[in-house]
Order: sequence, then structure tokens, then C-alpha cells
Amino acid sequence: MLKLSTIQFISIFFCFLFGTYLMAQTAIGSGSYTTTYPGADSAGRNGFPTGSPQLSKTAVGKPIPTNDWWSKLVKENHADNLFNYPLTMKTTNNGLIVTYVPSGVIGDNSAIEVGLVGLNVSNATASDYSDWTISMNWNDGVHEFDATSGIGMPFLYFEKNSGSVAKVKVNSGTVSISNELLMIDNASSGADFVVYAPAGSTWSVSGNNYTSTLNGKNYWSMAMLPQSTSNVANTAQEFKKYAYVFPSNTTTSWNYNPTTSMMTTDFSVTPDVKEGENTNVLMGLLPHQWSNLASSSPTPSEKSYQSIRGELKMLDGNSFSVARLFRGVLPTLPYLANYSTGFDPTKLDQKIAVIENAALPSWTDSYNEGQMMNRMIQTARIADQTGDTEALNKMFATIKERLEDWLSYQSGEVTFLFYYNNTWTSLLGYPSGHGQDNNINDHHFHWGYFIHAAAFLEQFEPGWADQWGDMINLLIRDAASTERNDSLFPFLRNFSPYAGHSWANGFASFPQGNDQESTSESMQFATSLIHWGSITNNDTIRDLGIYIYTTEQAAIEEYWFDMYNRVFGAGQQYKLVSRVWGNSYDNGTFWTADIAASYGIELYPIHGGSLYLGHNQTYATELWGEMAANTGILSNQENANLWHDTYWKFLSLTDAESAIELYDSYPDRNLKFGISDAQTYHWLHSMNALGPVDASITSNHPLAVAFTNDSGTTTYVAHNYSNNSISVIFSDGYVLDAPASRLTTSRDVEISGTLASDFYQAYNGGSVNLVFTSQNTNISKVEFYNGTTLIESDSSAPFQAQPTNLGLGVHGMYAKVYVGSEFVISNSISIQVGEQVPFSAVHVIPGTIEAGHFDKYEAGAGQNISYFDTSQYNEGDARLDEYVDTGSDSGEGITVGWITAGEWLEYSVDVQNPGTYSIAIRYSSGNPNGGGPMYFELDGKSISNSISFPTTGDWDEWATKTVTDIPITGGEQILRIAINNGEFNLGRMTFTQTGDLGFDPPVADAGPNVSTVSSNTSVTLDGSGTYEPTGKTITYTWSQVYGPTALDFTSTSSVTTDVSNLVIGVYKCLLTVSDGNYSSNDEVKIIVSESGNSNPSITINSPSDGASFAEGTTIDITTLASDLDGSVTKVEFYQGNIKIGEDTSNPFTFSWANAAVGTYQLTAKATDDTGGTTTSQAIEITVYDVVSCVITDNVASQGSFSVGYETTFETEGANVIISIELLDTDKSGVVAYLWRETPFQESQMNHVEGTKFSKTVGGLSAGQTISYAVKFSYAGGLAVTKYMSYVVGDNCSGSNSDTTAPTNFTASIGTVSARSVELLLQAEDASGSVVYGVTYGQEQKSFTGSSGVQTSLVLSRLSPETNYTFLVTAKDISQNQASNNPISLQATTTTETNTACSGTESEAIQGSFSSGYTYSFVTSGTSVIITFELLDTDKSGVIAYLWREAPFTEISMSGSGNTFSTTVSGFTSGETISYACKFAFAGGMAVTKYFSYQVGDVCALSFDALDDINGLRIYPNPAKEVVYVTTANGTLDKLELYLLSGKKIKDYNPNIDYIQVDNLSSGLYLLKVYKGDKHEFLKLLID
Repeated sequence: MLKLSTIQFISIFFCFLFGTYLMAQTAIGSGSYTTTYPGADSAGRNGFPTGSPQLSKTAVGKPIPTNDWWSKLVKENHADNLFNYPLTMKTTNNGLIVTYVPSGVIGDNSAIEVGLVGLNVSNATASDYSDWTISMNWNDGVHEFDATSGIGMPFLYFEKNSGSVAKVKVNSGTVSISNELLMIDNASSGADFVVYAPAGSTWSVSGNNYTSTLNGKNYWSMAMLPQSTSNVANTAQEFKKYAYVFPSNTTTSWNYNPTTSMMTTDFSVTPDVKEGENTNVLMGLLPHQWSNLASSSPTPSEKSYQSIRGELKMLDGNSFSVARLFRGVLPTLPYLANYSTGFDPTKLDQKIAVIENAALPSWTDSYNEGQMMNRMIQTARIADQTGDTEALNKMFATIKERLEDWLSYQSGEVTFLFYYNNTWTSLLGYPSGHGQDNNINDHHFHWGYFIHAAAFLEQFEPGWADQWGDMINLLIRDAASTERNDSLFPFLRNFSPYAGHSWANGFASFPQGNDQESTSESMQFATSLIHWGSITNNDTIRDLGIYIYTTEQAAIEEYWFDMYNRVFGAGQQYKLVSRVWGNSYDNGTFWTADIAASYGIELYPIHGGSLYLGHNQTYATELWGEMAANTGILSNQENANLWHDTYWKFLSLTDAESAIELYDSYPDRNLKFGISDAQTYHWLHSMNALGPVDASITSNHPLAVAFTNDSGTTTYVAHNYSNNSISVIFSDGYVLDAPASRLTTSRDVEISGTLASDFYQAYNGGSVNLVFTSQNTNISKVEFYNGTTLIESDSSAPFQAQPTNLGLGVHGMYAKVYVGSEFVISNSISIQVGEQVPFSAVHVIPGTIEAGHFDKYEAGAGQNISYFDTSQYNEGDARLDEYVDTGSDSGEGITVGWITAGEWLEYSVDVQNPGTYSIAIRYSSGNPNGGGPMYFELDGKSISNSISFPTTGDWDEWATKTVTDIPITGGEQILRIAINNGEFNLGRMTFTQTGDLGFDPPVADAGPNVSTVSSNTSVTLDGSGTYEPTGKTITYTWSQVYGPTALDFTSTSSVTTDVSNLVIGVYKCLLTVSDGNYSSNDEVKIIVSESGNSNPSITINSPSDGASFAEGTTIDITTLASDLDGSVTKVEFYQGNIKIGEDTSNPFTFSWANAAVGTYQLTAKATDDTGGTTTSQAIEITVYDVVSCVITDNVASQGSFSVGYETTFETEGANVIISIELLDTDKSGVVAYLWRETPFQESQMNHVEGTKFSKTVGGLSAGQTISYAVKFSYAGGLAVTKYMSYVVGDNCSGSNSDTTAPTNFTASIGTVSARSVELLLQAEDASGSVVYGVTYGQEQKSFTGSSGVQTSLVLSRLSPETNYTFLVTAKDISQNQASNNPISLQATTTTETNTACSGTESEAIQGSFSSGYTYSFVTSGTSVIITFELLDTDKSGVIAYLWREAPFTEISMSGSGNTFSTTVSGFTSGETISYACKFAFAGGMAVTKYFSYQVGDVCALSFDALDDINGLRIYPNPAKEVVYVTTANGTLDKLELYLLSGKKIKDYNPNIDYIQVDNLSSGLYLLKVYKGDKHEFLKLLID
């Protein structure tokens, strides 16, 4: 769609590579973007980073350098995650914390603080930066302090303003001073540090503070010494020569030499010598650098450091060079799959057909959009290779329309656009995903897909880049600008040239530092640059791609794969990691801890840019062995995190035959989002034909790769994007001539031609005539195939074949065209044998159609015949033999769900009353944006406008949308529902006539079918029964649809016509009539036989083959019976040879009752009006004994149940139906997932109603033991049942036998606080557990306790000083009620004791608390000790994280049990802070509300203050063993000690003057002192 901006601006290019001058709304070629925020979409998406960049000095005005190791500094006041290898740093108000943490977060480690005397500023800023250094600035208006750090540099470089005094605060380690050197031994984790002041400087000492005036200078430095240092003083002197050489700039440059295929990268430091004669800095080289040094490069020869990235080798120098071979990429693998055993080109065509009509969903985001475009691109490239131009063009058009939509901005739109945010100098794509907008995450991942799509469009529409290319270049600049003076974007935003890889997180917002997860998508970004640069003749972009590709590959091999066993620590369990952090690595992902995902995310997506994964065959083989051992890939495990296609494609890089075997064994798998089955099939067989990639061979062309198979045969492959042929020279001397604009191999056979058929349909048992035509004269022979079956061979032109006796089904046919022993594959064609037929009977209009009753294909699945579904599996639980996702709904019938753009459904209808209609459509949509649109077609013409559906709030909430004035003409026709966009479920459609048509169309009538004997040479077709509207001229057109020969028509435009050239068989002809505006079709068949009679046809429509029925179920048998030249008079139904019934009227059905348990072969025999008979193909059904077991329990393997669950296992033949009901009443938004124990598998269960769910498990055998659990996810958490074992075919009487109610039920009040009341409950039950229910006010609670054990239930969220009545009941899990139900209890809550310093709460901002938590803030100097205790007893595996509200940070808390504490430092008295606590536990998380606290506040609690007691005092406080309680006069009446939760734990004799506390745990307590009717709380801290 063309978009026109209201205002267009002229683009001004500032360099030959990229560029445009930004204005409020900017047009670039045919594209455009906005510089004004467009607003959120209907779902509230579309964000951008908050605040303003924290910059100062020379950094101000430059593009914001996000996605670096230090980028948290530009977003937050302070950064606590600075890891430069080997140092660990964080900024504070007083300066820079310097320490060494071998792995993990910094936390409270503050070994050394470097700053200035009196320096105190609320934030540090980025004041300057270069390719791998950052300068940080502190400026409080009086003092100014700068610190510079660089990757791999063991030195830190400091400067200050004149008049300020340098200060080093040493909190850990042993200090010694030697002249200007300050040496700190064993400061952290064994690391030693040296501070170097200028020559002649002295250090003054005050406690642990060391200060110096620096001998009047304003610079000094600091170094961490190698971990192997044994003599600190000596090593300090050795390093001194580097201490005064500061790096003023660092630069990276690269150069690609196509002749040698070598990428060389130069690293250079500009030194700033402060004093002394040395001019070199000390640089640390990382493994990916020192293992790939150029032959001319200086080499590191100094001492080494150990780092989280492996050995850091020191170089005395200011430059070095790295060289790395580039081994080429391809747009896709070549089409040599025909050389692979078992490959079937027609299957590939069918897989392409699944995707060719698909649309891109309108509800998406920038990441998912890219994946789906890539799925289509990979398929389209294969369609191009197979000669399927129609499929290629469809997919090309779909991608082009959507990508151009993204690349152009139209005023007022909020989706599919780019917005340039000037504050953060970043291009943001809306709708966004994964923090691409508000955190500037993953731009290289997202844009890589878009750039790849652009290269695809330019390949198949040369010149497209002339209009749209500059917008693509803008995306490249955003993620990886090559210009350091780019005014819009930072240099290489995502890529760190010194670290050697990309960082994904825009602001390095995690405590572990920045991170990158999917290296394979980072490599895809590099690949997309290579393709785009190559196809647009832009060597700068091409070489940028090669630079990133080769460098990141080296880093992946070291830091993600540890391919050479020199990086991972001893504790690393796997051969790869899925996340590399600034100071750690792990095998988690951002959505699951499943190791299957850890492997997959490092491989996906696999395509022609992924061949690097096979360069090291030894490692790839070992990794596959580990993947096979640690996942269910070999057992075809169904697991959403196990991406089978990706795994198989990776395996094919080393063992393609095994990969094909796995692929063939699991055709019904669920495809991962973004995966193309066509590409998987093509890839596996192509790799099998090619053999592994040969990394020893390079070429002078970036789009060229060599493969060598096990027999030693090398296949050379190259893609030439240019318009001229080129010669690709490989490093082993082979020269491949690559013609223009195509993919070429050394095994190509230059043959062109086309396979065609006279007809593309045939009657059952019929034939077609095939011919292969070519201009080539060197063809040896042509072999014609039906699938993998050879039809016949022809050695002379015209090359022909006639496949005969074609059975029902879609037959894929192709030809192998030989020149000697080499061959090529022709295009494939499909021959459809069999008809589209109604689901059970033709739908009558007016009337109601169930959405799931779409037509079927009499030969099997109706894909591309009676419907099109974008997936080849049924997500629902009805019509499982079809791809359409159909489900059974008790209120809505057979519905259609999981609807996506591009799908369609067809229904055979008989419109008995032509006219205008209203259609009441039942639908549901859980998408907040709603769903659709869709529209109706009748015989290929649209009869409605687009129909959209508003949200219903949930997928199980149904509503009615009524559309009106739909014109529907009369007669039997095909009604189609076409989907423009999904996000809705479709139910019943009720058609009600509301008026007349207002026009009078013709209705075709081709006459009855014609039967003739074979001796007749011709027959007459008669269309005179056609209805012709009065006063209109009607045209007639006859055509042949199929038949064994091509018919000769005496006239194709007359009302009647004679046809000849008949042979024995069935012909179908089509009559089309038209009045110029409206047309109508009708079909007629010609049956030629020896007798002149055609026997009837019959198929059993239902049940389906393999169906199962419970004993006692009536089995309804329906048929489709017809006779071409007469009528069917009777249908007889047989079980084996035994007749069980008959029917003499259409639609010929029979209901079989009381079938015994067993397996049966059912057939139906049709008899026509001349006595001809036909027996249907047999179907097999099973009648099974109804056996089931019921398990009622409340045991949880994760989380907990307040009541429990009831599970039923019911055997149905080879299937077991697992049904479960969650009995808990305190959970909402419940979704259930079935867990198989071994091998583990999770699959969503079908929602029945309420909290009831079911799932059918198939493929089982009697006596087999299965073990399953159910995970319930609900608002605020999850709970998982125990694993329940069941023996298939076992019968446990179907119900529980427990009828005995709980006994000895008692209930009483426990501890009462201001906001909670404790109930003490106890009862006994033989089941071992008791379900208690409590009702108070409008609230109801239920939970489970153990039999005979007193259970404490704390009811929280109550109001202070309020009287409550509680009605308590007891029952067992089988619903047997205690005889004394209910027990009534009363309690009055106490006075509120919460303050800003401490208290008890239950409010949550995320998740929920069953009881609540306590909080405590205690000031200690400039620090605050923050403590939280979780009071919930239903949560296990609890860990806690402290959340700072603004700017947001998260740090882990330390503690034991459920009490956690953290000391936060750097505050000033009176400062207000705001913190919350996140409790993470098995199955979920909950976050407290934010608490504001004023530093220094002691929050004296006073209620009716005891002002008549002078000198009331407790000391010491904090206390360890004894606390004294004294007054100046008078005595106290009572002393009580409370927990912060309000629970009293001790009473004391008021006559004593001290209390013993050495038996109490550390923490904050409340001491309540009484005098008369007054009391006062005093805070007591036990240390």
C-alpha cells in the first residue's frame, strides 16, 4: 500500500554510504519515518526510554552510546555493573569503587573507593568515550573527578581539578606505602592493587583513608596486578612505567581482502604521556584476539590475568592486528536435494504450498515480524529453485507489502513504522518487542531480519533498492554505523569491537552487566549486511558484515562454545552457554531454564548464513551428542522449548542421513514459530547431497562455499547477485563460472524445460497425459515420476508418459531429465483425483452452519482443496484428520480457532431462497485489539465487506456479530470464508433472509450426466435447462475439466454441443453462463464404458478410519453415495461379512447400537437403479470397555493447593483421556498444562468448563504404565500436582469410596495484630488431610491441613481495631462435611503499629501474598539496613531481591529462612529513599509495595504516650545478650515483646530491670511497655 505523508521533506545525504537530514517527519526515497512520537497502540505498546542521557563534557551532543559494557552509566545516576576484564567497578556519590570479583555481581563489595576529599555528587556521568574506553565524571560544583577505563586494561586512569585532594579509601586489604606508590595487598578475592601518584607525591593516612595532593599535579592511576603476583612491591615497580601513559583515544579499523578472503582488524591506542619516557600502554588481549593475531602483529609477552573470558595476555604496546579467514555465506543451499536418497520433489512442492498463501499477521511486533518474514523468504528462495514462480511471486508480494509498510510513515498511524527518538539517538520500530523500544534492546536481532528481507526484494525486483534502500541503510546505521562522526547514531551501537561480539541490552540494566543470548541471530545480522552490501554494490556495508561475521564467530567459538577448552570454568556442565554476561555466563534463557532452549537459541535461525556452525566438525559432532543426551530430540519429545527442525538442521551439518531419519520419524511435530517445513526438508536433503561444509577452502567471492562429502567429492557453490557473469576462484585452485543473478554449483546441468499435463484433475481410476518440452537437444532420456514411483521413461522427443489407474489423492509428478549420468529435476505438477465434498450434507441456506463443518476432500485431508491452514497440524480436539484447528465446545458446537491471516474455509451450500441475508456470527477474541477481518465469497466472488470482531475479553467468552445486506444467489454453490487477519475463534453462522436480491442472475444447467458405450464416437451436451433472465443476452462457454483424452467440441459457445474423441473412462465438463455482470457454473460428467452403465460410488463419511467408541455408545455411520448416470437406490452396511443394516434414502445413514467390545471392519455397499453395485473402502473402528480411575489429592510438587484436585484417567482403546478438576476456590484465570514425567513433556490441556480440563494421550497399549502431573497456572502463581501413575486399561470403579467425614473438629483464635488474625484449626480424617473453609464478610478462604495436626491460618489484609466474625468449616477432599460445621469465632484486631521504619503488610504490586511480610529500615551512619521477612507459609525455595524505585535497580538480598537483609550505603541524613522487595519462590514471585523512608528516622511509636514516666530508656540498643529497662521514677505494670508481624512472643516480669535476649534471632523487635491503661512501643534491635 502506498503511503503519502501530509508534508514531505527533501532528504539531504551527508555521505555516500548512508544519510538523511532529520526534520519533524522525514522522507527518504519512497520511504519515511517520524521524529515525533506517534503514540501508543490499542494495547498500550510503543515506548521509548525515559529520562535524559547522563552525559558531560565532550560526550554532550554526540549520539548516545547504548548497548556497551558501561551503558548503564548513561541511563542511571550510578552504574554498579562495570566489568572491563580484569577489573570490577561501580560508581557512587563519592567516587569509583574498584575491586575484583572473579565471577558474578559486585553486590556490597567495596574493597577500594577512589575519589576526592569532600566529593559528594548524586550521579556520575559519561564524559568521553572511544572504541573500547569510557571516561566517567563526578562534579559537585567544587570538586571534579574523572576516571577512564578500557576493556582489557588493568590500569585505571584518574584526573581531578586543581585544588582538590585525591583520596583512596581502602575498605579491604593490607596497605603499604612506598614513596608515591600506595600498595594494597589482597584487597578482594586475592587481588592486589597499586595506586600510582605522580613522582614526588606523598600519601597521608587517616584511618582507612589515604589522601595526596599529587605533588601539585592533577593525575594519578591505579592498577590491578596479575593474580599470579607473589611479590607485590616488585611487580608494582615493573608496572610503574605504564602508570603515567594515559589512553586519550582508542580506534578499531578493518580491511577485507577478497583475493585472500582475509579480514584484518587493527587496534590502536593514542597515548597521552603524563610523565616519564615510556610511551606504551599495557593492553590485555582476549582469547579471540591473541589466538588470531596477524603475522605482522606485535605479540603479547607480558604477564597474564585470568578473567571470566579466559586468559588475558598483556601487550606492551599501542597497537596490534588480528586476521581471520572469511569462509563465505549463501542466500540458501543449492537445489541438489534430488541427489539425496528418499527426496521427493512433490513433497517439497506441497510444503511450499502450505506457506505460499499465508499472510503476515497484523498483530505482531518487530521481532516476531522478522521471524515470519524469514520463514517466508527461505521458502520463496526454494520456490525459485524449483521453478514455482507462482508461489515465489505470492510470497514476494506479501513480504514487499509489509516491509514497505514498515519503511514508510503515514501521519496518525501507530503500527508498522519507525520513529527516531532524538533524545536517545535511536530508531525505534513500532510495534516493538523484547524492549526494542524502551530499553533499546536487540536492534541487531530485529533489524537483521528486515535487512535480509530487503536483500530478498532487491534480488527478485532489481531497482527496489533505488526507492527504499536508504531506509534500509538507516536501519544499518542505527545498529552498526561505521561513522564515528555520524550525527544520528553511535559508532557500532550493538557491536563491541574489542570484546569481539555484540551486546543486546541497551542500558546494561542487569547486575551481571550487559548480556547477549542469541548469537545466531547476531550472526544473521552480519549475514544480512553481506547480502545487502553485495546486492547493492556497497562494499562498505558488505565489508562491515564480513568484519562483524568473522569477529563474532571467533568470539562465539571462545565465549559461548568454548570450542578450545580454555574459557569455561570447572563448574560449567555443558559444552555451550546460552547467555554471556559482563561477568558471568549461564545456560538460562529469558523465558525458561530448559536446557533444550539453551541449545536452540544458539542455533536459530539456520540458513545459508549459519554454515559457521559446521566449520569445526569435531566440536559440532560432540555438541550434538550432548544435545541428544540432555534433551528428548531422539525420542521426538513434544516440548515447546525443543525446536526439532533447528536441531535437525544443525545435525545435518555433520550427519545429514541421521537428520533425515529423525525428520521422517516425526512428521506430526509442532513447528516452532518462524520455521518453514519446506526449508527444513530442502536443507536436510541438500546437505545430504552436498556433504559437510569444507572450512579448509575459501574463495575470492563472499557468497561462495565449498562442501566435501565422505567420498571426497567437493561441490563448489556460489551466488552471483550481479548482472554479469563472474569467475569465482577457490583457494584450492578450482574456478567456478557463475552466471549473472543466480546460484550456481559445480554439479549443475544446463537443461531447461517444462513438465505439463493435459489436465490437472482426474476421476478415480483415471489417467492424464504428461509431456516434457525443452529446447535442449542433448537430453539422453526423461524419467517421469509419480512421487517416488517411476511411471515410465522416454528417450526421444517429444518426451511423454501416461500415468494410469490413478487412485484417490493428490499425485505429485515430476521428471528427471538426464544428460548422460547427470540429471536435473523438472518442475513439479499436482494431479487431484477425487472431489471436494460436504462434511456430512450440503448446508441449506437459510439455516445455520457450524464453522467446523467445512467441506472435506474424499481422498483425505482437504488442505488447499476445501480449506487452507497455515500449519500442518490440528491444535484442537475435533476433526483431527484435518489441519484446521477445530475444537468441541459444549455451547458453540464445532468451532475453528488459532485462525491466522491467509487461511480460508469452504462450505457446500444450497441456497434455496436467493436474496439478501443477515448473518449472525458467533465468535470469541481474547486479544485486547479484537480480531479479523474476514469476508465471505460465493463461487470465487466477494459478497461482503471486511468483517472485524471486537474483543470479548477471553478466548472462552463468546459473542455475536451480525452483518447485514449480504447478497446470496440461488442454487448449489461453494461458500468461502477468507481470513485477512486472525486473533478470533469462529463459531456458528446463522443465515436469515431479509430481502430480495434486486437483480436477476442467470443459473447454469449443464444437464444430467451422460452415459455411453465405448463404441459411440460422440455424445451431446445440453445446456438448454439454463435459466435465462428476461431481456438479457446470455453467453455459453463449454470447457473440459478432466478426462483420459482431450475432447473435441463442435462448439464451445453454443447452448448444446457435440463432443468426440471418447475412450473408456470418466470425463468432466464445465458450462459457464454469463449475462455480462453475473455468471454461473455447472458441471456434467460423461461416462464411457463397455456396458453403458456407470456403477455408483460410495465412501463412508463418518466415523473416520481408526475411530474409537466406548462400549454402549451408538455408532452413527454416514456415507456419501452417488451415481453418475442414475441414482442410488439402496446402501447396505456391513461389519466384516455380516450385514448390520441398510438405508434406501439419501443421505444413507445407519445407527449401530450395542456393539460389543472389539475391533471391526466396516463397509458400505451401494446399489444403483440398474442394479450396479460398489462397495466402499473398509474402515476400522474399535469399541472399548469403559475403564477409569479417579484420584483425589492435594499433594503439590510445586506451589501448593488450598483444597486439591480430582483427576480421572479413562481408557479408550489406545487412548487415555485425562480429566482434572481444580477444587481450589481461591484461584482465578486458571490454565492447565499436562506434564509427562518421562521423557518430560508439557502440553496445554483443553478447557472444559470452570476449572475442569482434559487432554487425550494416544498411542498407548493395555498394561502400559503412564505417569502424569498437571500444572495449574493462575493469576499470581502456579501449582503442580504430584505425578500420578495409571495402568492403561485399569478400572478403579470410577469413583472414590471415601464417605466418612472429618471428626474432632475444633477452631480457636490465635495471635491477633492490627491487620491479621490467626485461626488455630484441627480435625481428623482417615484420608490424612482436612480442607478448612473460612468465611468472613465478603471473603472466603480455603486451605488444606494435615489430619490430627493443629493448623495455623493467618488471615491478613484486615482493618485495625475492627471486630470480625469468622465461620469455619471442615471437610475432606471427597467433600464429606464435619458434623459440627460451622464453628463461629470472633476477634477484634489491635491498634495499627506500622511506621515508616517497620511493620507488617500484605499489599503486593506484583503477584500476591497469602499472609504478608514484615519490613524494617534502620539507619547506621550513611547506610540503611533494610530487612524483609516473608510470612507466607505456602511458598518454598524463597530468595529475595531489593528493588530501588527510582532509578530502578535490583540487587540480591542475603538471609536465611524467609528473612532477608541488605545494607545500602551512600546516603545523607534526611534523604528520602523508596524500596520494595521481590520474593521469588518455586512457581512464581510476589513483590511488596514500595516503602518510603527518611534516612535517620527512628520512628518512635507512641500510643497514649507515657509522659508520666520520666527517663524511660532501654539500653544497649542494638543488644546482644541483655537489655536494661530503666525509668527515672515509678514502675512499669507490664512488658511484652513482639515480632514485627504483631505476634507476641514473650511476657516479662515488670519488677525486673533487665531482660535476657541472647536466645533471640537477630532482627528488629517491638518492646511494649504498660503503665495503667496506657502503653508505648520501643524499638529493639538484636544484633
